[in-house]
Amino acid sequence: MITYTEDYDMIMYYNIDRSVRILINDIINDVIAPPMSSIQFNLQRLNALSPGLENTEAWENWCRQNHAWPEDAPAPRADAIPAMMKRRMSPISKLAVQVATELSRDEHIDFVVFSSRHGELQRTVALLKDIQLGEPASPTAFSQSVHNTAAGLFTIATKTPVPATSLAAGEDTFHCALTEAAIYLSEHPDHRVLVIDFDAPLPAPYDEFEQQTFQPYALGLLLTKGDDIRIERHPMSDVNGGGIQENALPQGLAFYSQWLNSEARFYIDSARQSWRWNIERVEK
Repeated sequence: MITYTEDYDMIMYYNIDRSVRILINDIINDVIAPPMSSIQFNLQRLNALSPGLENTEAWENWCRQNHAWPEDAPAPRADAIPAMMKRRMSPISKLAVQVATELSRDEHIDFVVFSSRHGELQRTVALLKDIQLGEPASPTAFSQSVHNTAAGLFTIATKTPVPATSLAAGEDTFHCALTEAAIYLSEHPDHRVLVIDFDAPLPAPYDEFEQQTFQPYALGLLLTKGDDIRIERHPMSDVNGGGIQENALPQGLAFYSQWLNSEARFYIDSARQSWRWNIERVEK
């Protein structure tokens, strides 16, 4: 039995500021995820959508202009979504469902992964403001403020009873979605998986913590089993990142930029991981 004093001394002995971080890093590296791991898959189709960027030519121009975002661009198309649903959906859910519906059209999809770092945070903040002002919370807004809103709306809009999951994993959300898809394909090699990565900048009052510059977007990838694309995951040496700054773009957009530039080998870093891409065949 450890007494309170002994327990306190033990904590002080291990030095919370340094040694616990090292311990956490060791657990992540050796138990949760080995120092180097990889996934592979084939990319059949992809599509992206953002205000002012509605086709490949516009996105390529965005790349050439060093990721300069269109100013005062109108809301992108949402014609694939039934009108009655569209009126009640948030702008970010419209983007995600539009891209998912376009990519799944005339395709058999066996599994869908929706990934978003912040999800419906803008709607959640609006609900909290209403409550703070003593206003009743909208039932519709409340029901669509959960993280799997887009996934549920997609299955309803397309009348597709397909298994779907929604995840968030901080800065590494996009790559964790690809990992989820690759694991599924390893168990179901004849299936097809749709990955939808989407996000929007942090709303006030959380915008002071936003370190990236981007507009609301949705990026969709239709994946199958294969090894045309291989991604290796290498953990950073320190759990707090060793001073590494966040990328200027979310990881999904960072990938899409490299893809549009026909890069076959590149890496995308986060504070804790380095994701190293090797693309054997690039077809935009």
